[in-house]
Amino acid sequence: MKLLCIQSALFAALVGASASNLVSRDRLHEKLHKYPSHVQVKPHSYIVQFEDHIPSSHADNFHAMDGVQVGHQYVHTFNGISVSTSESFDPLHIAGFHGVKYMWPVKYHSLSAARSGSNGAYPFQHGPTGVEKTIKELGITGKNVKIGIVDSGVDYTHPELGNCWKTEGCMWQYGADFVGDNYSQYDPDSVLEPNPTPMDQCNGHGTHVSGIIAAQGPTVRGVAPDATLGMYRIFSCPGASGPSSSSDDIIMKGVESAVKDKMDIINLSLGGGSWAEDPLAVVCTHTTMQGITIVAAAGNDGEGGLFTVRSPSVGEGVLAVGSVDNWNMTQLKATITNSEASDFVIISSSFNDTVRFVFDSPVPLAAPLDDSGSALVCTKVSDNLSGKVAVVDCGSCSFIEKAQFIQDAGAVGMIVVNTEAESLSAMLDGSIAIPVVSVLSEYGKAMRDAISRGPTQISAKQNDLIVTPSETGGQVSSYSSHGPDAELNIFPHVLAPGGDIYSTYPTKLGSYKSESGTSMATPYVAGAVALLKQARPGLTISQIGEIISSTAQPLLEPGTNKPLHPYKTGSGLLNVYNAIQGRARISPPRLSINSTSLLSSGGDLGVGLPSSARWTTSKVTIENTDSARSVSIASFTNNIAESLSMYNTNGTIAYTPRTHASSAYDGSAPSVYVSDLPGPIAAEKSATFSVAIVAPEGLEESEKWFYGGQLVFKLQWEQESTTIDYTVPYAGFNGDSSKLDPMAPPSSELPAFMDYENNPIADPSKLVVSAKNEAIFAFEVAIPSRLAKVQLVDSTTNKVAGYLPDGYSYDTYKTCPMCAIVDLSFVLNGTVYTDDANLNASQAPAGKYHISVEMLRPFGDKDNSNDYQKFSSPDFQIA
Repeated sequence: MKLLCIQSALFAALVGASASNLVSRDRLHEKLHKYPSHVQVKPHSYIVQFEDHIPSSHADNFHAMDGVQVGHQYVHTFNGISVSTSESFDPLHIAGFHGVKYMWPVKYHSLSAARSGSNGAYPFQHGPTGVEKTIKELGITGKNVKIGIVDSGVDYTHPELGNCWKTEGCMWQYGADFVGDNYSQYDPDSVLEPNPTPMDQCNGHGTHVSGIIAAQGPTVRGVAPDATLGMYRIFSCPGASGPSSSSDDIIMKGVESAVKDKMDIINLSLGGGSWAEDPLAVVCTHTTMQGITIVAAAGNDGEGGLFTVRSPSVGEGVLAVGSVDNWNMTQLKATITNSEASDFVIISSSFNDTVRFVFDSPVPLAAPLDDSGSALVCTKVSDNLSGKVAVVDCGSCSFIEKAQFIQDAGAVGMIVVNTEAESLSAMLDGSIAIPVVSVLSEYGKAMRDAISRGPTQISAKQNDLIVTPSETGGQVSSYSSHGPDAELNIFPHVLAPGGDIYSTYPTKLGSYKSESGTSMATPYVAGAVALLKQARPGLTISQIGEIISSTAQPLLEPGTNKPLHPYKTGSGLLNVYNAIQGRARISPPRLSINSTSLLSSGGDLGVGLPSSARWTTSKVTIENTDSARSVSIASFTNNIAESLSMYNTNGTIAYTPRTHASSAYDGSAPSVYVSDLPGPIAAEKSATFSVAIVAPEGLEESEKWFYGGQLVFKLQWEQESTTIDYTVPYAGFNGDSSKLDPMAPPSSELPAFMDYENNPIADPSKLVVSAKNEAIFAFEVAIPSRLAKVQLVDSTTNKVAGYLPDGYSYDTYKTCPMCAIVDLSFVLNGTVYTDDANLNASQAPAGKYHISVEMLRPFGDKDNSNDYQKFSSPDFQIA
């Protein structure tokens, strides 16, 4: 009864009409997070964070609250709960409840289609990373180190993954299923139905990740084959309604369980968002504070350029991983034969996991045209393809559409000719029952040439492999997300093999498969951390991160041999052998220069800088952990990277960053000055010195350049002839970062008004919207923004009518045509909201209106109007 009285009093305070109560309600809005429109959220579901001092028993109060159902409680990683509410329940009631610190709507997560192409296998990727040397020379295999994998489950019956579950001596000793097979964000009636074990025979992502960490051979050898593993299944099976699904609350429960099981390392090959305040990032940060290393994927939006790194990898204390392509590829092949010759073609893995491209006996090969005469096959195919494999061109329509037309014509398989030298991604639904693979254009031409000479057949044995070198081996993968994060911190931290990785897969789906992504690079680093922890079990979380980062190998730009920018590479390519063999620690592991405008100006570094110079100083500490020998800095170099700009010379966005070859001759290179560089550092002692970084004077500030490089300290221990490089990357913006505009400059396509078919409306003045005639307004986000306001303004009176639906949102992140999120879009139908939380809806009266966009610039004050970028659209009509 007492609880009911508290709730009644709270309700009265929230809905009362007095001015003081209205102010109180406005303040509650600041406790309720509002995601931008492009974020998919679970309806009426929230993550509720309690104040740190609030006991976990506080959750009992919410169990008794009308209209609220408590889902999960978090104790080990996060002080809070997840809840779902009735449709009519006002979430501000929860925000105002005693002890509530903050609330987030629950975000959905889905596993995107993996990039399927060539395949890489052991030992090729283990050489350059030092893994092979560590295992063979040092005998370190991850023994007695526990790694928790929060993913889609695992086929633990796989012969190279132990073929066991929680039996004595089994590699799998921990784990649980939190989601079941049928949960889907696209099906409102789906429910969580966890299975007794986290078995995965429908997805494959977690099984692939597991093999990278600890597969025991002979086909695939993991980085840490003797590690003890736990699988915490948080992704469902893909289904007819869409790809595998999960959500924040489920993922957090998986991490919570891994912490409860006292994992040493947790692998998170997933992500979304750009901010360290994202709930998953917050949970990961809390987890690292308990001495558990979190290794997370930086993201796969690198083709969108700068600012594409994703949460939770941006969480404080989390080790963020980018990807390089494998050096050699173990590729699948098929054989084509006709009366004249026999040859092979290299094929991708099947895009349809449930149907492998396997033809033990030869079947006819055809190159059909659709009824419009096109090899693209984007319309019906009238030819009879019964029993044949069809070769089609890539483009103009989806793989599903092509496969459906080919399947309807009777074909038993489809080969898509890829005209680009990039791996393709495709998601096929349950309607496609035939195997679909891709080949490069050279093989497509060979097949068509063979067909033109007469009847041709194709055969393909399961896992029939051929080894070839990769032209992009060791280079940053095209998809690997770039830094910086929303506050100009350097990301990723380290790179590992993630492109074209051949690993274990559920036995029902073929046992092995190639996949590419930072999802594959992340478990590689998780395995490497296990090797380091076995070798040096006393290391703290921060020390592990410092050592893994500082002993990485800086990468060079292909063709120019110039250092790559830290926003692409962090410290460089993982070298776990050096991490183990080195007996030093260097901190901080990276120097992020958040705003050059805040640097000292006109100070005296004693090097004759002009009065206009902008510079900052940092303290760097080298600690010698050797118990007997001193260490010396044999050499120090400043490896200056090419500066990057996210803008073309005409002001439009450059998704592939524009580069400037930094040179001391024209002042376009940053300068580094080191004072008090120490001499020999005695055993178990440390030395601290100052590093001054001077921003380039010769770069045009209007072109918005980001400069950077690596400080490389070559350390040599007493009585040893070899040296080990320790790297500290640095990067910053050449100007005042608080003046950067979050909203992308106008392009040929955006910002724009569009109809519901995404067709642009050329003349907005002729646009008339209503509840029955909706339209869309969309624009692109170039830089993450802490706060975005999108409002409807009466063009006659210039008064604000209200926010558009989802028009008041926190923590937007970069959008781009190649990114997971293409743009920020808003529905126009006359509906507006008069409150920040988008709870009080009304209909704008008929008239002439325009849209006002305000986006908070980096490091801006949300209460200062001058800190916002502002944009006004052309006028349109509301009926």
